[in-house]
Amino acid sequence: MEPGALMRAAREAAGISLRAMAERSYYSKAYLSLIETGRRPVPAGVVAAYERVLGTGVERLTTVARTPARVDAAALSDVATILAATRRIEDAAGALTVLPAVRGMAEMAETFASEAKAERDAAAALASEIMQYRGWLEHAIGADTAARRTVATAVGLAKESREPDRLAHSLGFLGYVTVSAGNYDAVIGLSDAALAVRDAHPVVTAYGRMRRAELLATHREPTAAQRALVRADEATAAADSISPPASMYWWSTGFAAVQRGGVLALLGNTADGITEATYGLTAMPTEHRRTEWLASALRRVDPDMSADG
Repeated sequence: MEPGALMRAAREAAGISLRAMAERSYYSKAYLSLIETGRRPVPAGVVAAYERVLGTGVERLTTVARTPARVDAAALSDVATILAATRRIEDAAGALTVLPAVRGMAEMAETFASEAKAERDAAAALASEIMQYRGWLEHAIGADTAARRTVATAVGLAKESREPDRLAHSLGFLGYVTVSAGNYDAVIGLSDAALAVRDAHPVVTAYGRMRRAELLATHREPTAAQRALVRADEATAAADSISPPASMYWWSTGFAAVQRGGVLALLGNTADGITEATYGLTAMPTEHRRTEWLASALRRVDPDMSADG
């Protein structure tokens, strides 16, 4: 990612418009637009102004963007902070709003992973997380072919990182975006691979097991789905008091109940599924109730169900 584009991504992740940045930094909107789009070089004074407004190390990131071999833990932490803020913007404004910025962020992170020295594993893990998030955004806007390519890259980066949580989550999500391709055997294979990863986070495992029950129910294997649901319930209970990984900030007891409601509905028990999902909604954080990802989960319970009841 070019330094100007990185500054734009950081600004958008903070939820600050170009007009507001111009007002707070005392530069003109037209001038900042030229810098962010790469049509003018990035002066040190503008970088310092962005850092003051955003409260993050833009100068370090722009330096690292020019020389990826200099990736350090602080630079990766700054990128992770931008990623977390971007997820919150998506929750409020939708996938299409943040996708351009995340594509640029993913390109930068992939370069970091390929050229980093001391922080290579950590850079690969972060790049995998950003790629998987990009894949979710592409899936959310209906670009499933692109999503599958992107998440396959996330899986490769997860393998490089040697981080079990990343590998299990990315394999499971690759199965999620592969469903639309109609290859059930491939999807089940990815589910098997995700659940076979040793030492994965309990929340990642719980989510993977519930997805497994959902897959089996979707493909009219009720007996196997019921057994899988029992195991999913056990895994969810085991993860109940454990904080999820940062990339699964959306996980909560309430979301688990909504997901379970979807499985029950697929098994033909729609009434209980709606009851379960309704309980889940009441247990979810307020800021999660207007998100696209929750709306997608609720439609699996009942096409007419929404967070409004």
